[in-house]
Amino acid sequence: MTKTILAFFTDTHLGQKLIAKSEIAGDKMGYEETPQEHEHHLRLVLDDIARKGISKVVFGGDIGTAHSVGGFFERLRAYAFDVSLILGNHDIYGNVAPYYDMGGSTVAGKLCYSQQDPHLKRIFLDTSDNAVGDGQRKWLARELEGVRQAAIFLHHPILPLDTPVDRTGAALRDRDEVRSLLIGMDCRISLFCGHYHMIDEAREANIRQYVSPAVSYQIVKQSEHLNADTGTFGYRILEMDEEEIKTQAVLFSKT
Repeated sequence: MTKTILAFFTDTHLGQKLIAKSEIAGDKMGYEETPQEHEHHLRLVLDDIARKGISKVVFGGDIGTAHSVGGFFERLRAYAFDVSLILGNHDIYGNVAPYYDMGGSTVAGKLCYSQQDPHLKRIFLDTSDNAVGDGQRKWLARELEGVRQAAIFLHHPILPLDTPVDRTGAALRDRDEVRSLLIGMDCRISLFCGHYHMIDEAREANIRQYVSPAVSYQIVKQSEHLNADTGTFGYRILEMDEEEIKTQAVLFSKT
């Protein structure tokens, strides 16, 4: 049985250094612009993906500072990857457009598109303004009509997580509306997202959700306050066939 293998990497935050390395003051993520921040992590992740012979990659959003965008795409071009991309809340469409062919892939001003895999439909959503939005939700409903199995890539999780970052205003604004839409579809749906800088798996009804580790740094899942782990980084591998999607997180420790 043939299968599709791809790597999902997210939250590079190039040039964005956390102001606090451990406990994050005020339950908010604070950054200062620091050239070359997290570039070494990105290089190690991309080298590992290439070494494993994976040619398809999906970037899950949050490239980093505006000044880092050009270098991010220059680094990607050094590999023979087939690249798909979604936007995160730290990304601006106009900053990315000069380096990535958007084609006609916009709905209501958002970068969203789909790809037909031999085994399922892949759908890519734009949550750069912390919402899916009415126009994109209507488009998503049309894209899922008659589909038996779908993999949806978006920056923000849809199902809630029991973690401090989910309770500090970081959640997608219209996630309840998106969740209701997806549960109402006669389709097996796998969600792949980042944003929360941690590994998590959740399931509800016909939805499976996989939150992936960040390339930059992690946020401790169970903690009284927001706490960062700046020594761990990684990505996720997906193997898709007609029956299922197998996935595993790959982690590295800073030495």
